[in-house]
Amino acid sequence: MNHFLLINKPPGITSFSVVKKVREITGIDKVGHMGTLDPRACGLLIVGLDKAVRLEEYILTLKKTYIAEIIFGISSETYDREAKNFIYYPKDINKEDLERTINSLIGEREQTPPHFSALHIKGKRAYELARRGEKISLPKRRITIYKANLKYFEKNIFPRAIIEFTVSSGTYIRSLIKDIGEILNNPTITSFLLRTQIGKFHINDAILFKDLEKKWKRSLISAVDVLDFPLFMVSKENIKRIKNGNPIKIKEINNFYPCSNPIILVDENKELLAIAYHNGDIIKPKKVFN
Repeated sequence: MNHFLLINKPPGITSFSVVKKVREITGIDKVGHMGTLDPRACGLLIVGLDKAVRLEEYILTLKKTYIAEIIFGISSETYDREAKNFIYYPKDINKEDLERTINSLIGEREQTPPHFSALHIKGKRAYELARRGEKISLPKRRITIYKANLKYFEKNIFPRAIIEFTVSSGTYIRSLIKDIGEILNNPTITSFLLRTQIGKFHINDAILFKDLEKKWKRSLISAVDVLDFPLFMVSKENIKRIKNGNPIKIKEINNFYPCSNPIILVDENKELLAIAYHNGDIIKPKKVFN
């Protein structure tokens, strides 16, 4: 079964808890999510079933859209409300300065992930080390902010704003919001985070976590529909070669598909056979799905 489920994760549970629930309901052992959401975060989670899990590397590269609520004048070691200790520093802020700051973020930039994250350091999760008070050094990473729109702003003792971000894979919104605070010289925390979109899929396409048991069967999405790569239908005489991982020769394929882009190879029933690349008129499968 090479399928995916789009699930609306509620706040308060881990992404792994969603995976575990899907395993229990479907009876499928091989299940994996395509990009973690923090326990307090909610929204769209793409979950792969069986061999679809092997497509993770392609799903993870998709753009993601989030809606985040920021509270100014408060800081914490986790950059959100999960912390045990908070520092309060009420300070005024105006909407115009905030909008200029948000607009300045658009484009490529370097970002340091939060210490309280699921990244691995020498076999341990970063948050496990951070909770023990150990010193952590996480390397900066290149990210891209495609869009950043201020949706709401409220002035009070602790000003509040809601911002919509569209970002590249690997972007931590909590770190981005911390950066906004540093630019404005006003501490910030992320008080709410909702992921609304991954690639072409929107949260409106997802099923609620509580409805998984009764709706999962009719909510399955084929791997072919999830991936945004060109489709190439393999002739019957070439299917066996593809399934064995062997290259095939197709005349003039170079005229239709750029060499650098992956191709989805399917049979006449549009069942996924492989993810492939081509060089000239030679198509070579990279991941085969028998």
